[in-house]
Amino acid sequence: MIAHPPLAPLTAALARLREAGIPHALGASGLCASLGLVDTVNDWDVTCEADLDTLAALFADQPHERFGNSGCHADHKLNLEGGGIELIARFAFFVESGVVRIPTIVTGEWNGVPVGSPEAWASAYWLMGALEDSERRRARAELLFGHLERAGADGATVRVLMAQPLPAALAARLEALPSRSR
Repeated sequence: MIAHPPLAPLTAALARLREAGIPHALGASGLCASLGLVDTVNDWDVTCEADLDTLAALFADQPHERFGNSGCHADHKLNLEGGGIELIARFAFFVESGVVRIPTIVTGEWNGVPVGSPEAWASAYWLMGALEDSERRRARAELLFGHLERAGADGATVRVLMAQPLPAALAARLEALPSRSR
């Protein structure tokens, strides 16, 4: 059994994104839970292929909080439900060689919610672990990389990620993954 926040506010928020035609996908611990890698989700992290102003306008009638880029994060965020739902606008990270964009790629559905790419989130967690010097983020990256080593990685997603200015160690890690479709 997976412990998680209520799904109803999440599905209501995602319905607005879907109706507006904004690509979106559940990531972070929600994605990990959908893969059976964790049994607790503390909040819902959703990547969106839209800018922050578009997201804020879509949720103008609801209490929300906007966050600009900070630290290693080159993206922006809109928090709903007191932070229980975080909409990540154009997920990205500042790295030494530029900005790494993490694509929103839907790979399936869990509890009626579109879930994102384990390849993308393994990369994101790897970057956060390295850039924020976070053991917790490194552990999440290892969970997802372990899953990909067992299940195989999607070659098309790996190619999209490899087109980014990735640190060499992350690029090597992605290239070493067994492929389902390369």
